[in-house]
Amino acid sequence: MTTVIFVRHGQSTANLDRFFAGHTDAPLTELGHKQAENTAKFLENYPICAIYSSDLARSMQTAEPTGKLHHLPVIPDRDLREIYAGEWEGRSYDELMEKYAESYTIWRTDCGRAHPEGGESTLELGARIYREVDRLIEKHKGECFAIFTHATPIRLMRAKWEEYPPEELRNVEFCANASVSIVEYDDNGQANVLLCGYDEHQGDIATRFAKGSI
Repeated sequence: MTTVIFVRHGQSTANLDRFFAGHTDAPLTELGHKQAENTAKFLENYPICAIYSSDLARSMQTAEPTGKLHHLPVIPDRDLREIYAGEWEGRSYDELMEKYAESYTIWRTDCGRAHPEGGESTLELGARIYREVDRLIEKHKGECFAIFTHATPIRLMRAKWEEYPPEELRNVEFCANASVSIVEYDDNGQANVLLCGYDEHQGDIATRFAKGSI
């Protein structure tokens, strides 16, 4: 059995200031750093043998406390990045609704069919994320390892666990900042979800975003 711990990054400046980060390198806020510390404490007793993270700052910074606690390096992995949003990168949600009303409305209401102008489609992101997660599972077969990534990649993974095709991503909620999902994979790749989007360890500093709110 292979155990994979998926963690969404803590609150970033993009979350706080309400702009679309994508590949834009928005760091954690002060609150986000506290969330990262809480997540590290929550994961303290898991036998983590390796830690991978999107190479974007908000994800790497979330992974760092867990790496320190387990005396492991955080391995940056570009393939674990959030969706590349093209012309949407760095724009506020209000500006996106004003300038890209049609495509941005699809993102908010039917995310699995979204395609930011000049960027990746959600389906292209799904192919990238599924391929990379499968590679890491094969590499660490029989072990426990952690993946620190972003909202849409984890949403796509949840769709897979819940047996929704990526095109039906609208049926899957975004997970909270610095939330934890823990999944066991058997030798045939079948997933047993132990935790999904769990953030009770954040207590009163949890930050959550409703489906369709961004």
